[in-house]
Amino acid sequence: MELIRSFFEHSAISALFVCVALGFAIGRIRVGGIPIGGIPGTLFAAILVGQVGVEVDDNIKTIAFALFIYSLGYVSGPSFFASLGRSTLNLVHLAFVSGTLIFVTIWGLAQIFGLDQGTAAGLLAGGITESAAVGTASEAISSLGLPAAEAAAMQANIGVAYAITYLFGFTLVVFFVSVVAPKMMRVDLKAEAEDFAATLGGRGDDDLVPAQESAIRGVVARAFEITHKQAHDMEVQALEQKFGNFVTVQRILRRGRQLEPSKERKLAVGDKVALLGRLDELLKAGAFVGTETTDIDGLDVVGETRTVVLTNKDFIGETIMAVRARIDPNSRRGVHVVKISRSGHTLKPRPKIKLEPGDVVSLYGTPEALDAAVPIVGYAIDQGIAVDYVYLGLGIIAGILIGMITVPIAGAPVALHTGGGCLISGLLFGWLRSRRPWFGGLPPATALHLRDFGLAIFIACVGLGTGPQAWALLKQQGILLPVLSIVAVLIPIVASMYYARIVLKLNPAVTCGALAGCFTCTAGLNAVVQASGNETPVLGYTVPYAIANVILTLLGPVIVLTV
Repeated sequence: MELIRSFFEHSAISALFVCVALGFAIGRIRVGGIPIGGIPGTLFAAILVGQVGVEVDDNIKTIAFALFIYSLGYVSGPSFFASLGRSTLNLVHLAFVSGTLIFVTIWGLAQIFGLDQGTAAGLLAGGITESAAVGTASEAISSLGLPAAEAAAMQANIGVAYAITYLFGFTLVVFFVSVVAPKMMRVDLKAEAEDFAATLGGRGDDDLVPAQESAIRGVVARAFEITHKQAHDMEVQALEQKFGNFVTVQRILRRGRQLEPSKERKLAVGDKVALLGRLDELLKAGAFVGTETTDIDGLDVVGETRTVVLTNKDFIGETIMAVRARIDPNSRRGVHVVKISRSGHTLKPRPKIKLEPGDVVSLYGTPEALDAAVPIVGYAIDQGIAVDYVYLGLGIIAGILIGMITVPIAGAPVALHTGGGCLISGLLFGWLRSRRPWFGGLPPATALHLRDFGLAIFIACVGLGTGPQAWALLKQQGILLPVLSIVAVLIPIVASMYYARIVLKLNPAVTCGALAGCFTCTAGLNAVVQASGNETPVLGYTVPYAIANVILTLLGPVIVLTV
């Protein structure tokens, strides 16, 4: 023990990386088939390591939290502002109602059981699985003007309460949204999800896991020789219209000479053509024109996939089918939607799925066709890895400045501090980047890394500072905190479920996904998707998740100031 203490005294920063490494190893442990998670694991490890007494510079904690909270806002910004529209009004409504219920429940429990501000804030962060509230609540305690020892004790209570309640709250949310909620609503979740998917049209690869894709491609190119007289003397445009413009003629070869496949071009028996389109319609078109050929000399078609962020206001709130009808066929000729990603979750491009601003749409077609179609939809994501550090630095500076603004409330100065300020600046800078994509590059993978690594280091700092006081709070509260974490989840989640079903009349599969979003529990969404058998719960998850991340983070200081 002395050797370990001596090592950490000479290199306190080493303790942080020890905690992160141990924490993410602990996070792989499964409880009831559900992994604990790297962040709670890091906190457990840090509290344990903290027993030997490790002091870490507070500036490290502040820097890590600033990076985390800014990146959280940056990633959520486009989705957050996009969600504040008429097309998602019910889900926005549910997110605010759920946030209010969570606040009232935790505030009430704090009053009934006499919890101090730190313990109540830790209950919020852990029971409701909103780790960001640890930082915002801790900053709020620092501004209360309490004696240093008392403030330090309360901040330690945040970490301990978070560590104790997180596992219970996390497990309960996952189990509730995937198992309990359908039973309480008296529905067959799988059947409801299938029925809802049917109303959206199309079919998807619902049994695939994220790393898989169908080996039978939905959009293909095939070569055919025209042998049927019904296709002779038929214009290219007429052939394409016959199959709903889901098939396009990309190449025409006549007696070894390539012809321009213009829409007025007439086909002739003996021509070889390259068709590109949706597999089902392409097979029909192939059978109509003649026989498939393997002689593709001069017929090869270059295909390309581009990832495009939806920004066209005319398409927001419209179904894919309606958007397709609104775009001039010449502008979308040979371009097909193959995938939609919403807040990092994949949706099958079903015809009646409504598009939301910030949706990431994967378009497949020839390079020439994509050049024409992409600007109509939005902007193509730069697949590079460059980071605009000027934009990143200005964003964090702006957040710090916003956090320094104080507003007198009830005679006391109140500020957002670094956490609240960087969250707001991250939201604004992320949204601005989505609207003006030619500057401010921060690749999604980099933003997620900054978010997760910043949070891990911050939580390690909290745990190391909490360690010496951990046993005192455990002896004082005992079994009470796990029980309170269960109550803190059950009351608002049950009330939110009935509100979604009875008042908002949401589909049960969408309701379960929305509840996972309201409690910022991605593992809960994964469990619901698995239980429902398709991706329809994602339609309810993304909007509440974006809003709840902001609301619950800002509830940390509110709990501190009102308890």
